Amino acid sequence: MARPRNLPPELLDGPDGGEGGDVPLAPDPLEGYEPTGLRGPRTSLTPDMVLVIAREIARTGVLRSAAARAGTTEDCVGQWLRRGKDAAARKKRSLYTQLYMEVEYARAHRRAYLINLGERSVTDRHMNPRFVTWLMSVTEPKEFTVPREAAPTQQANGLGAAFDLVTPEDAVKAIETKLRRFLELEDTRDALFAKVRAEAEQGEQADGASSEGA
Repeated sequence: MARPRNLPPELLDGPDGGEGGDVPLAPDPLEGYEPTGLRGPRTSLTPDMVLVIAREIARTGVLRSAAARAGTTEDCVGQWLRRGKDAAARKKRSLYTQLYMEVEYARAHRRAYLINLGERSVTDRHMNPRFVTWLMSVTEPKEFTVPREAAPTQQANGLGAAFDLVTPEDAVKAIETKLRRFLELEDTRDALFAKVRAEAEQGEQADGASSEGA
C-alpha cells in the first residue's frame, strides 16, 4: 500500500517522504484482546467493576462495551445505574450510587473530549470534523442535534395538502368517524322533517275543523 499524501508526519510511522515501505495505518483489531474465560455474566457489583465500567464509558461512551469489559451485561449495569440514581435522589450512599456518580462523571469527561476534538477540527486542516460531528450527534443527541423542522406541506392548487400519508388503521378510523357523523346528521334532518310534517298536518286538521264549525 502506498504512503498517503498530505498527511502530517506525526500520523505516519516515519518522516514524511522517508523510506520505510508500506505503512500499516489501521490498528490491529486483536491488539490487547484476551478471552475472559467467563461462563456467565457477573451479577453482583464490586468496587473493581465500578472502575472498569466508568473507565470504559470515558473511553468509548458505550454502555454495552463497558458492561462487557466488566464481565456482565448491559441489562445488569442498567439496573445498577437505576438503583444508584434512585438512591442518590434519596441522599443515600452505596456501591450503586458510586457507580452512578462515576458513570455520570465519565460521560461528562467523554462529552468534554468530543467537544474539544470538534473545536480542534475547525482549525486543523488535517482533521475531518464529520466523524466527530456524527459521533456527538449519536452519543449526545439532545445536546448536539438540531431538531429538524417539518418540511413545508405541498399545496395542490392552493386547496390544501395534495396527499396525507396515513396508516390503513388511521384511514379506517377516519372513514368510520365521517360515516358516523353523516348518519347523525341524517337522523337529525329526518327528525326535523318529521316534526315539520307533523306540525303541517296538525295545522291542516285545525283549519278543517274550523271550516266545519263555520
